Amino acid sequence: MIYELVIEDPNVDEVFCISLVEEPAIESNFVFFDKEKVHFAALNDEKRLVMGPILIPNKQILRIDGAGMPYHVFFKPETIKQLSEMYLKKKYTDSATLEHDKKINGVTLVESWIKESITKDKSALYNLNVPVGTWMGTFKIDNEDIWQNYVKTGEVKGFSIEGLFGHNLVQQSKYEFAADTILSDLEEQEALLILSEIRAQIKKDNRYKGKKRVDMESFSDYGDGVANNAKRGIELNEANGNKCATPVGKVRGQQLAQKRPISVETLKRMYSYLSRAEVYYDQAESQNDCAVISYLLWGGKAGLSYSRNKLRELGMLEESEAQPSVSSTYPGEAAKGKKKYKSKALLQVEGCPESTQNIALNIENRQKAIDEAHYGPLNPNEPNEDYWKAKAEQFNGSVEEAKKALCGNCSFFYRTPKILECIAEGLGDEVDPYEAIKAGEIGYCEAYDFKCAASRTCDAWVVGGPITE
Repeated sequence: MIYELVIEDPNVDEVFCISLVEEPAIESNFVFFDKEKVHFAALNDEKRLVMGPILIPNKQILRIDGAGMPYHVFFKPETIKQLSEMYLKKKYTDSATLEHDKKINGVTLVESWIKESITKDKSALYNLNVPVGTWMGTFKIDNEDIWQNYVKTGEVKGFSIEGLFGHNLVQQSKYEFAADTILSDLEEQEALLILSEIRAQIKKDNRYKGKKRVDMESFSDYGDGVANNAKRGIELNEANGNKCATPVGKVRGQQLAQKRPISVETLKRMYSYLSRAEVYYDQAESQNDCAVISYLLWGGKAGLSYSRNKLRELGMLEESEAQPSVSSTYPGEAAKGKKKYKSKALLQVEGCPESTQNIALNIENRQKAIDEAHYGPLNPNEPNEDYWKAKAEQFNGSVEEAKKALCGNCSFFYRTPKILECIAEGLGDEVDPYEAIKAGEIGYCEAYDFKCAASRTCDAWVVGGPITE
């Protein structure tokens, strides 16, 4: 099977990192410049530059799907040009990894261009025989370890991209064409599931004897918060004349609003977009901003939380990762910008965390925090010396320092007016809810999704809180 990789939604689809690898998928190596390889007339010192093709147009790249079946992908020249422009526009020039695994510093894209001539392009000077339309790049390697132990030794030989893309089928086998015809009346996700199971049965290898997950499975266990955000996004967009969001974003909004199943691939795209676009959503001044509407169509912050947790559950996202490390993606950094609500209009969009309204869920999540992160101590008014001593040893600090690392100053601890209103609403009218909140110094823990006390702490503590606006 052959797929053309495309940009369906510029908010989601992109190259967001370039990796130094031993075996480039495009099968073309770079050349590196130092005083022993290429001399520059005016300079004699080592330049620490590497040049090579980043993407070659129409080059078929072999991939293996979740059922162990091979397929090929390629990019058209116009797509490559757009991807190269987006990479620079989004300031990803310092984003680099080693073998699609380790994020590395001191590796910077200093030149980027599209080859427009066979003979007059700079690449021809160094015998880089690649076709017109190729995305070329030169990287400056200031990282001593990478330069000495990987580039100069030949441990890495070229570039490989990392990103998320849409895809169009351009050629398929006769068997799969017949299967698709038979299944044409089924929902897309049903068809993908059935085809995936058929492939697994045909292969009959050990990967499927243990009933392991098939990559084509889909999920509909996301909460009402995701669906409600999508509905709100649709409403706001209709009021705006449907001028916001791409066609893909609008379709995604309808899918989530109707709580239809979403695939693993959609989960990856959802998480990639929501984690990167969160900063623009937070900085919006009005709920009518397209940044807000587009974000809500993809499920909003409830969608971000769901996709992150689901990918972790599936083993596709480590605790420290911010991009699903599958296919060509990498464990990158989260969207920059402090997490905070910007306006009353935005507060009305998201609604309340379910745990602030559901006592049973709150108790369940609180117990999880106790079991997994040692939430405590039980009574903060007691000395609890053993508890604090253990906490100090865990973080290799003093007891005095440990006692200062409280929920009340953690970056996961929210006491915004909206959150306090949610907590008060959940407590009801039998007592003065705000007095109860004040007496217990209660806030909302984003890390474990429960109401917690400012005077306690847990292993998930991170400096930078509380979030109060």
